[in-house]
Amino acid sequence: MELLQDVFGTAEKISPFIFVLRTLVVGIMLYVEGKVLPHRSGGQFAGYDFAFFWMMGGLTAAPLFEPKISIINTVAVVTVIYLMHYLISYIAVKNRTFAKVVLGQAVPLIAGGKILRENMAKTFFPLELLLSDLRTVDAPNLNEVEVAVLETSGHVSVLKKSDYQPVTPKDLNRKTMGGGLPTILITEGKVLAENLHELGYDEKWLNEQLLKKGITNIKDVYVALIDAAGELYYSVKNQG
Repeated sequence: MELLQDVFGTAEKISPFIFVLRTLVVGIMLYVEGKVLPHRSGGQFAGYDFAFFWMMGGLTAAPLFEPKISIINTVAVVTVIYLMHYLISYIAVKNRTFAKVVLGQAVPLIAGGKILRENMAKTFFPLELLLSDLRTVDAPNLNEVEVAVLETSGHVSVLKKSDYQPVTPKDLNRKTMGGGLPTILITEGKVLAENLHELGYDEKWLNEQLLKKGITNIKDVYVALIDAAGELYYSVKNQG
């Protein structure tokens, strides 16, 4: 009974052990708050992440504002919180069922171009926010949307119908050089032969491509790059 009084009641001075127990109780309370809050309010954090960051920040700074709180208690509590977070994260990686409990699940908001009103109400997700998220991915028309899902991060993932998705090099049967950043072929009028050869081209091909764009002298080119789709981009030197 005295232990419960120390944990849940008031006390002039508490031991590190009681401080840890209080931290566990507060952590559970914050976790529940993070779970019941709408996804938008929780931001990108899962429920236990929400509790972890709030508690770490508050507890670490507590001795600065309250002299009665000892550094030893603070260190003990921060260590416990860190270990708890690590353990929860580890189990979530190893156990899918546990992960669904602590991380939650994504909720579909649109399916087949139709808004799922029950899911919108269940997640407290207003129509205005949904339309705003659709506009950010260039899908202002609901008829263009195949699926929209409210992720556990609080963000909305949108998949357009196939008729409205952008054309890819594969659709055009065009060869690409793989993903990643564009490759520099010319810099300050000098050809980077190594980059050119790695892509399977030679200087003759490069001269032909530049000639098509009206460039007769490579030395006039400040920089030339080629992207993954095989498109050549360039900028000439300032002739002034």
